[in-house]
Amino acid sequence: MYRHIAVVLLTLLITGCASLDRDECLSADWYSLGREDGSSGASAERLDRHREDCAEYGITPDRAAYEEGYERGIDDFCTAASGYEKGRRGHHYNGVCPAALESGFLLGYQQGYALHQAEQRVEAYNDAIETRAREIANSEYRIYHLQEILADGDSSDAERQQALVNIRYLQRNIQSLRFQLLDLRHQRQDAVMEFQRLDGQHFQGWPASP
Repeated sequence: MYRHIAVVLLTLLITGCASLDRDECLSADWYSLGREDGSSGASAERLDRHREDCAEYGITPDRAAYEEGYERGIDDFCTAASGYEKGRRGHHYNGVCPAALESGFLLGYQQGYALHQAEQRVEAYNDAIETRAREIANSEYRIYHLQEILADGDSSDAERQQALVNIRYLQRNIQSLRFQLLDLRHQRQDAVMEFQRLDGQHFQGWPASP
């Protein structure tokens, strides 16, 4: 869940969501702003948002300059290398690339996103392994204290009997968790190998993952 939230937040940063204040509207270089929006993969509708923001201050954006900059920015954004980077980071693509450029962008995006998903699978197995290991440690700790009850001469027969029942339950649980842990480690190894395979396929000139 937290990982999903983090991806959504990063998507908002990539596509841009900040409004313009009075000073920004007054000093805006509409060509540069258009190029910045295009380079970030923002929708062309972003200009409408800028218009709404600046209308409050009686300022009208320079549409021609913005659109010229936006088109240049989209050209920068809609490349295979850019697609790979966005996919690798798990960012969302909202279909802004023109048909002539989209196939190249998607080629990179799909490869980058496949690598992102492979990395997420490795992380999920790591989390699951850590959880099982922690559960085993907790169960072993509880058994230790239950054994103290058995060794305590002041413990009643009923307390000892209950302690034995609990110890047997915990021992069975530990055995089950250890089998799960073994299976998860094998699956993680497969996931790591798949990640390494995909990571080794990055196109020439594209960055390998850190």
